[in-house]
Order: sequence, then C-alpha cells, then structure tokens
Amino acid sequence: MDMRSTLDAPDKPMNPTKLAIMDAAEQSILKHGYKAMSFRDLAAQVGIKSASVHYHFPTKADLLQALLVRHQSTLEAAMKPPKKKRQAAQKALNQFIECYRDITISRGSMALSAVLLAEHSLLDAQSKEQLNDLYQWQCDWLATIVSYLHKAEVPTDSDRQYASQIMASLHGASILAKATQDADIFDQVTQPWRTLVDRI
Repeated sequence: MDMRSTLDAPDKPMNPTKLAIMDAAEQSILKHGYKAMSFRDLAAQVGIKSASVHYHFPTKADLLQALLVRHQSTLEAAMKPPKKKRQAAQKALNQFIECYRDITISRGSMALSAVLLAEHSLLDAQSKEQLNDLYQWQCDWLATIVSYLHKAEVPTDSDRQYASQIMASLHGASILAKATQDADIFDQVTQPWRTLVDRI
C-alpha cells in the first residue's frame, strides 16, 4: 500500500481520528519501541475501539509507513537549504544538531529514525525502504550543507563522508546521553561539528 496516496492532501485537514492515532503511535514508538506498540493500547489512548484503528490502518506496517511519510514531509518542509554562504551553512548545521539535542535532552526522547534504525530487523520491507530513504535524504541534505562550507558547486565524496559521520555522531550521542542522562556527553560528541567551518 502506498501511504502517500492514503494521507490527506496538504490543503485538506487530516481526519482527526487518523491524526490522533498517528500521534499516539509515534509517541508509543518513541517511548517503548515499535515492537511494543499495539493497536489495543493505541485505541485505549485515543478513546476508540481497536476496529477503528484497523479501519484507518489495517496493519502496523501501514501505520508505520504513514508515520514515515509524515516525518519525512515535515523534515523536507523544515530543512530548506540555506544560502550558499559558509556562515549560513554552519548555522543550518548547528540548528540541525540542536534539533537532535532538544529531542534527546529537553524531551528525554530519541529521533524517530534513530529508534526505528535500532529495530530495523523487525520492520517490513517497505518500511525498511522508507526508513533508508529518510536516512539517505538527511545525509544528502547534510552533504549539501558541508559543500557550502567550502564553496563547492556540488557535494563531493568527502562531503558525503562528512554527512555520514555527522549522522553517526548524532545517533551515537543521543543514545549515550539518554542512557547516562548526561547532556555534556551529547555536547562533547557534537562540538567538533559546530565549528566545522573553521576546519574545512
């Protein structure tokens, strides 16, 4: 099932019950993981019957695919490339890092993609593909940002390597900081990327 075709059009308000189910599902995944998420629990949280959850999302895979579509659409809308100037690119990179920091430190949670990557083997084939696409989209965005830092016309292989390293650092820093409840760990791991413009 193509979840993009099942979501309401951007100019049309989403069905409130469907939206409530998706919100509850996302919070459940972030708190307990994908495997632990159950339609019965979601129905109880939203205040509907389990059959109503199945009406909107026949399977857990359908629900997850809808969440991934929404998550990527939100990122694409928020993460517009900055001006092709070095300081503007560093500012955009720092804001990206701050988003991860806010999720991990302020909210005590994890980015949805990071949680799902940890349960990658449990996902259906289409969700795996969507998750991989989401991860690759973020890496492509980061590679573009890094290319702006040294005024390249297009991202180089080195820029793409930097992007992968940044993503790995953010995921690792999030896991360590959440496990130890120590914000300093996150800041120590990510600090080099906050001043990348000075070294590239």
